[in-house]
Amino acid sequence: MLEERGSVPKKHAESGLYRLLLDMLRIPSVSPSPEHENHIARFLYDRLAPLPYFKEHPEDLRLLPLDGDPFGRHFLYAIVRKDRPTADTLILAGHMDVVSAEACGELASFAFDPEEYTRRLHVAAMPGDARHDLESGEWLFGRGVADMKSGLAAGVDLLMEEARNPQGLDANLLLLAVPDEENNSAGMLAASVELARIQREDGLRYLACIELEPTFATGETALPSIYLGSIGKINTFFFCSGKETHVGEYYEGFGAAPVISRINLELEGNPEYADSLGGRAYPPFGCMRQTDLRREYSATIMTRAFSFYSYLTATKLPGRILAEMRAVAEKALREAIEAHERNAGTFARKNGAERPSRKWSSMALSYEEVRRMAEAKLSAGFPGFVEEVLSRTPSGADERTKAVALVEGMVEACALAGPLVVFGFLPPWYPHRANLGVAEGERRMERAARETVREARERFGLTVETRPFFEGVSDLSYCGFQGEALEMATFAGNMPGWKRLYGLPTEALAELDIPILNFGPLGKDAHKNTERLHLPYFVEVFPKLLRFLVRRVAEKGER
Repeated sequence: MLEERGSVPKKHAESGLYRLLLDMLRIPSVSPSPEHENHIARFLYDRLAPLPYFKEHPEDLRLLPLDGDPFGRHFLYAIVRKDRPTADTLILAGHMDVVSAEACGELASFAFDPEEYTRRLHVAAMPGDARHDLESGEWLFGRGVADMKSGLAAGVDLLMEEARNPQGLDANLLLLAVPDEENNSAGMLAASVELARIQREDGLRYLACIELEPTFATGETALPSIYLGSIGKINTFFFCSGKETHVGEYYEGFGAAPVISRINLELEGNPEYADSLGGRAYPPFGCMRQTDLRREYSATIMTRAFSFYSYLTATKLPGRILAEMRAVAEKALREAIEAHERNAGTFARKNGAERPSRKWSSMALSYEEVRRMAEAKLSAGFPGFVEEVLSRTPSGADERTKAVALVEGMVEACALAGPLVVFGFLPPWYPHRANLGVAEGERRMERAARETVREARERFGLTVETRPFFEGVSDLSYCGFQGEALEMATFAGNMPGWKRLYGLPTEALAELDIPILNFGPLGKDAHKNTERLHLPYFVEVFPKLLRFLVRRVAEKGER
């Protein structure tokens, strides 16, 4: 408990791990930020470089650039090799970036000084559970304390320990500290290319990748967790186009609103689409944006609209999802046309008109189908067309806005008439990785987790849960790909601006098959103004359990 409100107990304040965490937190590495994300990468490099191991083996400590990154950022690669050469290598991974402190309101300027921020929070309004934790004196508040500089600090601390005693572990220990996880995971995507290259050229054998993301706990009885997999997340989009007409001649045209509305009513929160694994279902489609594409006011009905959805996956891959999207689009078009024609007939009869109402036909096309049409029509001019469309997008527009502009441009270039729906994918994509217990590496992870749970109970009297998926999505998605390479090609073919706006290193992901597990400190309320870290567990317990887990995995790697 705190001796004085807002102060940190002496046994925690004097901990080297705690001091390392504070140093990391003081760097406001909000992503994307070329200055601060590179600052924290350099800070970690400088913290490791003076160690005798890295002085003797400077090639094992590197800051590697993200290829083609517009911000010129780097990720940290640091490996401590066993005295006795071995290919077995265990990876500790974490991201250095954080989200902005905007949610912290008037206290935002203190959010990167967690001790001061925690003191000042006592006068702020907050939910009851956060107030309870604040008054307990056991929680440290601030931006990045949970997500995820505490876990990364513990990984750095463990690597430093191994660097002082390279013969202590039964495998090489590799630390990856990456930027950009809070955006498009450009850091881990670049790191996966390097991991594949090293595996191919240097013959390293990856026993596991342990991500150090925190347990995002809830309630007063929150328990730390070990996650055996990482949930997937894919963004899907629908572009709807109708037929223009003046509002005074409404039934001569066809609005996009009835179609986009039906798509949203069908998908939004519908449990019928929830993916599931092992008897547990995960949240279905959630609409992230729904908007018209009008650029000015007129008395013309709305004829173009767009929506995109975030969707969590446990088993589903792009091919199946695309088929479901086609069915949703076709159903929305069919029902909208039926309603439009029925309404038009009723309206005509009200006015004593005898002529039959207009009959409409429709198309539901994947983005790949539209792109192929545009390529065929524009031929050699297609690449220039893409660049011209992108150049017209507003300055500062994100990848999703630019992708929609490409879809709209191709519909116009191909003179495709509505009612029409084009569907496809938007960045980023986090493929799911589940522990199915099929491969030996997966079974090794499950055994190591089980042994760590027992160690926590017997040594600390603490309950640690095991859960199938880390549900906040994580960089573990890029430790390989669970599925046929064709599925990655399906995503690529149906993502506007592939390799121009966004891309995945598909060859590297096909090469890698690294067993995964997530185990981190105990935190709450990531990204909120009440983001916090449980200090006693972080300083006194978690480092010991992490060391135990790493050693169990490394021991299993011996041949």
